[in-house]
Amino acid sequence: MTTSSPANQHINLGPAESFPVGRVRIVMAGPREIGVVRRADGRVDAVRNWCPHKGAPICKGPLTGTMLPGEPGTLTWGRDGEILRCPWHGFEFEIATGARSYSDSRMHLRVYPARIENGEIWVDLSPRRA
Repeated sequence: MTTSSPANQHINLGPAESFPVGRVRIVMAGPREIGVVRRADGRVDAVRNWCPHKGAPICKGPLTGTMLPGEPGTLTWGRDGEILRCPWHGFEFEIATGARSYSDSRMHLRVYPARIENGEIWVDLSPRRA
């Protein structure tokens, strides 16, 4: 792992091939445990492995879909592979944004910018800017 500077913490997590497509892999990135998902389209999502509700290891929950909003009496499943569900209490979060699905809740997962560069996955743990 490589860190470029204290204020700009870009960390190399290793070869992209070591991260299965569409599955969460939990890794240590600097002092943090994060879940990383490599997408078939080349995107990478990275979130802190901590549920903001009660501190569960959220990345041990399923990466799944969810029921979509619809007309009364209809049930429609969608968003497969986009929703991370807490293993303790079932809270659902969008893996790409950290937002709660279909909620105006202020509770979010901590999301880190991540990318594939030269076949390696990099995550940015730099402090958030206000």
